[in-house]
Order: sequence, then C-alpha cells, then structure tokens
Amino acid sequence: MEELNRLRLEGVKLLAAQSALCSTIVTIWALQAGAPAFALAGGALVALPLYLAVTGRADAASRVALGATFPLYAALFLALARDTGWIIDWHMTFFAFLATLAIMADWRVIVAATATTAVHHLALNFIAPLYVFPDGSDLLRVLFHAVIVLVEAGVLIMLCLRLEALVTGLMRARHEQAQQEARAAAEREQIAAEQNEVLTAMSTRLRALAAGDLGARLETPFPDHYDSARTMLNESCAELEKLVGSVAHNADLVQVGSREMREASNDLAAKTEEQSAAIENVARTTADLLREFKANSDAWSATRATALEAKADADRGTEAIRGAAEAMERIEASSAQIGEMIAFIDSIAFQTNLLALNAGVEAARAGEAGKGFAVVAGEVRELAQRSGESATAIKELIRTSKTEVTTGVERVQELVTLLGGVVTRFTEIAERIDEIAGKSDRSLAGIEHINEAMALLERAMQQNAAMAEQTSAASAQLMQSASELKSHIANFDYGQPPAAGPETLRAAA
Repeated sequence: MEELNRLRLEGVKLLAAQSALCSTIVTIWALQAGAPAFALAGGALVALPLYLAVTGRADAASRVALGATFPLYAALFLALARDTGWIIDWHMTFFAFLATLAIMADWRVIVAATATTAVHHLALNFIAPLYVFPDGSDLLRVLFHAVIVLVEAGVLIMLCLRLEALVTGLMRARHEQAQQEARAAAEREQIAAEQNEVLTAMSTRLRALAAGDLGARLETPFPDHYDSARTMLNESCAELEKLVGSVAHNADLVQVGSREMREASNDLAAKTEEQSAAIENVARTTADLLREFKANSDAWSATRATALEAKADADRGTEAIRGAAEAMERIEASSAQIGEMIAFIDSIAFQTNLLALNAGVEAARAGEAGKGFAVVAGEVRELAQRSGESATAIKELIRTSKTEVTTGVERVQELVTLLGGVVTRFTEIAERIDEIAGKSDRSLAGIEHINEAMALLERAMQQNAAMAEQTSAASAQLMQSASELKSHIANFDYGQPPAAGPETLRAAA
C-alpha cells in the first residue's frame, strides 16, 4: 500500500497544482466579468487541495473531498461562460476533470466527482438552468449528459480498479521482491560471513603453507557447503607433505646416486683409458702379428715352392738312383761275365801250367838239347802260375766286387724305396704345406678382421671415454641440481621422510 499511497500523494500534488491553475483562471475571469463572488469561490476551492498537498494527506476522506471539489471548478467555468456562447463547450471540462481524477487510482473519487456533477446538473437545471444550459431547463439534456458521465465514470472506475489492483499487485510483488531481496541479502550476509570465515581459515593455512609448514591441518569444521573444501585442502596438504617428503628423499637418492654415478663415471673413464691403452697395445701386437702372419704366409709359400722343388729333385734323384741301380745290375752281370772269363783264363793258366810242366818234363828228358826249352817252359810255367794267381786274385776281387755290387744294388734298391717314401713324404709335406698355407691365409684374413675389430673397439673405447666424461659432467650437474632442490625443500616442514630405500645405487645394484 505504501507505493499506492505514494502514487495518490503524487496525484494530490498534481491535482493541487491543477486546482491552483483553475482557481487562478476563475479568479481572473471572474474579476474581468465583474463577478467577485465567483472569484472568492474559486479562491476558496483551491484551499482544500493546497492543504492536502502541503500536509501530505491522501487518505480516503481527503481523496473523496478532492474528487468532489474539481467538478465545482467546471461549474464555475459554466457560470462564467453563461453570456459568452461557449457554455455548451465548457461542459467538456466536467469530462476532463473527471478523467484527471483517475490519477488517484480510487474509484470512490470518481464516484464523488460523478455524484457532484449529477447534483450540479440536476439542481441547477431546476434552480438556475442558465448556469447549465444556454436554452434554459432541459431534463433530457441533463439525462443525456448524465449517461455520458456515467459511461465515462464507469470506464474510469474500471480503470481505477485496474490501476489500484495493478499498483497493489506491483506493490505486493515489490514487497515480495523486497522480502526476497532481504532474504537474499541475509543469505548473502550469511554466505559472506561463512566465506569470510572460510577464507580467513584458508588464508591462514595458505600463509602457513607458503611459509613451508606442510604439517598443519584445518581441524575446525567449515559450514556444510565449504567443509568439503577443508577436507580437500587437508588431503592436498597431506599429499603435498608426502610428495615433498618423497621428493626430498628422492633428492637425497639422486644426490647420492649422482655422486656415485660421477665416481663410477670417473672410474669408468680411468678404466676405459687403461683399456684403451691396453687395446692400443693389443692393436699394435695384432698389427705385428698380422705382419708376422703375412711373413709366415710368404715363408709358407716359399717353403711350399721349395718343397715342390725338393719333390721334383727327389723324383729326379729317384730316377737317377734307379738308373744307377740298373747300371749296377748291368755291372753285376758284367762282373759275372768277367768271372766266367777269369775262370776261363784260370783254366787256361792251369792248362798252360800243365803244358809247361809237361814241357819241362820233356825238356829234362831231352837233356842238354832241351835245356833252353826247359828254361822257356819254366818261364811259361811261372807265367802261367802268376797268371793263375792273378786270375785267382782277380776272381776273388771280382767275387768281392760282385758281393759289394750285389750289396750296392740292394742298398740302391733300398735307397730307391727310401727315396720313393721321401717323395711320398715330400708330396704329403707339399699337401700339408698347401693346407697350412690355406689355413695361414684364412688365419691372416681372421687376424685382419681382428685388427679391424680392434680398431673399431679402440674407437668405441675412445667414444666410451668421451661419453664417460660427459656422464661425469652430467652427474656433477645433476648433483648440483639435487643440492639446489634439497636447499629449496629445506624451507618446508614436512615431518618425517618416507621409509628409506637403497642408500646407494651400488647397494641397489
């Protein structure tokens, strides 16, 4: 109702201004027309609206009184217009004033104005008809005007009712809205208070968290809508505490591991350098061995050629010995023939000796005549004896020579057999030399591959040494980063670290 009263009070003020304007018009017009009574009446009419406007009254009685006042201005206009010929036209002011009263949004005001208009028309139609109509009393015209006024009044009453209902509904809606806004404001204040409480607690916890205190928890429960945030924050802090503890522990492990990795890298670099030197020595030895194998391969090739030449010489020697054996066999055959001839000579010497002996006997028988013949026979016998002795000696010598030749032939046969075995051995040796030469060539190829592999291994060891140095540098950088991480983590209070794992990488290994 406050809004409706405010609207009606504004209407009172507007109607008071309109009343002042109408009163001014009436006063001026009345004074010009020489009707001071009408001027006084106009001045008297404005008193009530001004009073209501000044005092701020818009109650029902004031509104009804105001509604009854305005048709009186129209009555004064009709009275002043009696001699102007505009009296019928000034009837329009009744309708205009009746319409302006709708601003009060009160059907009672319309009814009061309508009743005042009806009383004015009916009363003056009989008492002073010239102040109503120019032609005197006319009841039909009064009724006609009454019908029009009633129609307008009906419409205005409906409008006022609608306006009052609209304003009332609007006021009710505004009231409900105000209540809702009040409730919303109260809820907002409550929410703000709860949020302030939550934010205060959380800001305190976050400041502690920013200061590195990871162990503190929000123990005081929050309002229902925010307690989950407290739980989540506590859980997050717990997880963060575990995480920081784990990171600190892992940072220790990383620092220890990086230190051991650095030491291992240094050891690896030193061992790699030693192994590289050893591999370099092995490579030099392999190169020397490769040269020796090449020399041995060349020597084996030369030996193979020499063995082939020796085999050829042995083959030629065998052929020569075979020829010598055949010659000795021929000598043996010739010795046999010579023995036969010596035997024949021996038999001739024996027969000659017998003949000489017979000749000596005959010469002895002949006496002096046969003395010279006896001498010759003696010489012949002596010559036959020496020939027999020589033949015997030659025969013995030939027998001995034959024996030696036979022995020589046997020895030559043995030598031929032996040389055949030697040739066979030389052939086997040549084959073995070929096999050894082939193996030597394959060994030479293998040693060349070994030499190449040693060269690759040497380069790999050099690369390993370089990588070990890089690993050592990276381990040093990692150890420095782990130290920096530990120095940062030292700013947090995260309670006891998790159970320690392997202390070192070597222990873990």
